[in-house]
Amino acid sequence: MMKSYKFRLEPNKEQRVTLKATLDTCRHLYNNALASRKLQAELYRLPMTKQWITVENQIKALPLQKETNEYLPLVHSQVLQDVLRRVNKSFKNFFRHLKNHEKPGYPRFKSYNRYNSFTYPQTGFKIVGKKLELSHIGKVNIKIHRSLTGKIKTCTIKRDIDIWYASFSVETEDSLAEKTVIKSAVGINPLVALSNGEQKKPPKFLLQSEHKLAKEQRKLSRKQKGSHNRDKQRVIVAKVHRRIRQQRMDFHHKLSRELVEKYDFIAFEDLKTKNMLRNHHLAKSISDVSWNMLQSFTAYKAEWAGKVVTFVNPKNTSQECSSCGKIVKKILNIKIHNCPYCGLILDRHVNAAINILHRGMKKVGLGYTDLMPVRGLAQVPPMIQEAHEFSRG
Repeated sequence: MMKSYKFRLEPNKEQRVTLKATLDTCRHLYNNALASRKLQAELYRLPMTKQWITVENQIKALPLQKETNEYLPLVHSQVLQDVLRRVNKSFKNFFRHLKNHEKPGYPRFKSYNRYNSFTYPQTGFKIVGKKLELSHIGKVNIKIHRSLTGKIKTCTIKRDIDIWYASFSVETEDSLAEKTVIKSAVGINPLVALSNGEQKKPPKFLLQSEHKLAKEQRKLSRKQKGSHNRDKQRVIVAKVHRRIRQQRMDFHHKLSRELVEKYDFIAFEDLKTKNMLRNHHLAKSISDVSWNMLQSFTAYKAEWAGKVVTFVNPKNTSQECSSCGKIVKKILNIKIHNCPYCGLILDRHVNAAINILHRGMKKVGLGYTDLMPVRGLAQVPPMIQEAHEFSRG
């Protein structure tokens, strides 16, 4: 299986200049390769689904380009080849969307702010002690905070405003234990309520930084376009966005680690957040929660640990009674599930989380009888029974 590791780089002043120059060379090559394909399509009036220039042709032409371009020889050959494969990938994605009768945008040229990484796909990099040796760049200080286990396949250097990172794709032996015996299970709804009654409400990082972000964006709007001051202010705005993003990632990394360590079986709603964002009243709150991020982090951590993660149909999870299965309609501002059929009274998000767990267990062929005898269960069935006892007259 493949694992990814990301470490911060600490290049010196000279290396920063070289890294930026490498990015610029890669970006220009990307734009030139894209322009060649676009020009050919326009000259020969090719259908949108056909391209004569192939990635193989463009890679074969690289040695000739190096003779006339003084910057290309300063970049490792495999890095340049990877740039051309990126162009090819963007066209493949474009054609795939066309075949699905969607309306994709034509592959775009990359500006300085939209091209921020380059990749060594096989060779040209090596970790030596506390340094990362990069071909044509030199030995760069790297903060390795955990050991890499397995065979390193690729190394991607990425710029995040003024910080540089190295990401490694590592192939490890598929030595994971078989799926663990399921002793504890949990269903999770987006807010994040667990089926055992526990609630872990994500902090609203965007809302907390909204005033500062708006203030810096107003300053940016007043700067003259193309000026040096506007560029400096754009970096300040980008740093505010980066802080919000990093806060979200930190929260979801910690929560996903806790879930995987605590539970053997985890069920999520298979929500289409893209559709949910169309509700302009809720879009900001939904994006602030970053539900997909938690799902993604939990899924890959669970795979490493041999745990089970499943996704279920989200239809009526908050409307259906987790006790009797009847539909109890309620609008968004109703926070308590009060079933008139069986008398169950429960927080609506916890009720939804229990339904998610029910559906997840049914999907993989498990029932409560599989879990009830096991000590240390997530307390789901007992919690439901207690809720019934306290809420029924």
